[in-house]
Amino acid sequence: MKRSKIVLVAILVMLLSACCDKPQKLEIMNTGIEPVMGLGEPISANFTGDAWLKMLSTEPGYDCNVYNVTFAPGTRNYWHSHSIGQILLCTEGVGYYQEMGQPARRLVVGDVVNIPANTMHWHGAATDSRFTHIGITPRVNENATTWGEPVSDEAYEQATK
Repeated sequence: MKRSKIVLVAILVMLLSACCDKPQKLEIMNTGIEPVMGLGEPISANFTGDAWLKMLSTEPGYDCNVYNVTFAPGTRNYWHSHSIGQILLCTEGVGYYQEMGQPARRLVVGDVVNIPANTMHWHGAATDSRFTHIGITPRVNENATTWGEPVSDEAYEQATK
């Protein structure tokens, strides 16, 4: 756990030093502070609830995308999978990650989720907390995302109790 936190801090420092965009004015949601990497632009496709996406790095030579996703309380994305996998670095709030057929995992700041290839899953915020993660999509040119159905309110409530 200590090593995961050190790795997270190192990645955040590198990403912060690489970002040269001026910070945007942000709408502050229930925490009273802005997400570390900023809120980004609203994104609605494949989400239930309000979410924001901010691309942090799409440098072609790195062959990965790095992005910040912020979920309003109760927001989650649809069931989906990545043909090569995905990495989540949890940076704010409380959230959940669930693989199809498995119990949901509660996520807090400092947690790292290594999502295996072709694993149907969803992630999102707890009902009472905004949740932010940095996502890393490796081998982006080969790593297709397949979107499934929305996570029903009933399934979400069951997973997050």
